[in-house]
Amino acid sequence: MNEQHLEPLKPHPEGRSLRAEVHLGRIARNLDRIRSASGGREIWGVVKANAYGHGAVPVGRALEEAGVHGLAVSNLEEGLELRQGGIECPILVLGGLRPEALPAASAEALTIAVVGPEHLADYARLLPQHPVRLHLKLDTGMGRFGLLPSELGDCLPDLRRLGAWIEGVMGHFATADDPDQGFAQRQRRIFDACLAQLADAGIHPGQRHHGNSDACLRGLLDQDTHLRPGLALFGLTTIPEGHALGLEPALELVAEVARVKAMPAGATVGYGRTFVAPHPLQIATLACGYADGYRRDLGNRAMVGFQGRTFPVVGRISMDYLTVALPLDVPIAPGDPMVLYSADPFAPHGLERLAQTLGTIPYELTCALHRRITRRFFP
Repeated sequence: MNEQHLEPLKPHPEGRSLRAEVHLGRIARNLDRIRSASGGREIWGVVKANAYGHGAVPVGRALEEAGVHGLAVSNLEEGLELRQGGIECPILVLGGLRPEALPAASAEALTIAVVGPEHLADYARLLPQHPVRLHLKLDTGMGRFGLLPSELGDCLPDLRRLGAWIEGVMGHFATADDPDQGFAQRQRRIFDACLAQLADAGIHPGQRHHGNSDACLRGLLDQDTHLRPGLALFGLTTIPEGHALGLEPALELVAEVARVKAMPAGATVGYGRTFVAPHPLQIATLACGYADGYRRDLGNRAMVGFQGRTFPVVGRISMDYLTVALPLDVPIAPGDPMVLYSADPFAPHGLERLAQTLGTIPYELTCALHRRITRRFFP
């Protein structure tokens, strides 16, 4: 978005003007770039956590229209939300499912990750009446969900009983973003060995996917048939290869100025009086705070965009508001829009730069965006 041509925000019914602007066409183009970089592999687009804060159903529809193989979510509720939103492509529940939830998953044709050995016997008993497609998760080094290689042999009898429903095998990289690829290569070797063990037992799933966004960008796909990108779909990255691919950030966070006042030198702003005006200036108050997901520790550290320039966030972020300092000669009035999260990855208020400021990752910032924020979607 060109900040110099932002239109004033219309008041929302609840009286607050704060919106996340999501450009679905950029997400579709990112999908095409990732697919091309992966050698044309099929894509499971990860849209868990409300599509990383971007809006699960509209993003899911855009990806479905763009030819994604399927969508991946964290839990049953997220999968049901997509189905209720009219999405028909395959939906993979990455976090697994308790046996008693299989009827609900089967009714909506959800695909389920098998994340441990504890439910294998129950699945084998229930699936004839409540069929679902399964993806067997292997713990190759992440240390969370999945069958350990040492458990695989004992599980083979149950897995053979489930063979008709096992559509895929998956793993998860722990260090794909690390320049040192030693551990990632070790995980790949473990995954390949487990696949060979399954093949020897007569289990030949048609889908194999260990690679996430960074694995694709760094060519760590090996014999994967499918890919599971998340953050890269939304144009965000933490490694140089992402910028080289031309990924387009899809989200901007825009807030309306609620109040402007001139402040004398020595005036203080916000809780704890952490900002003292060094000279006369203007303070613009924006209706966005940590209850909206804008991190409290961005106070006195972040920048925002206004009419092609950037200005500092000053004082502490409160629950519903933040404050910005501007020179007295900058024309600004209530209702003017300011950009808190920019779609320019190199801007001081771009998500990647703000994440670096906080020592975190961009998706922590987008995932934190509360559902009370209005989301506007553009083609």
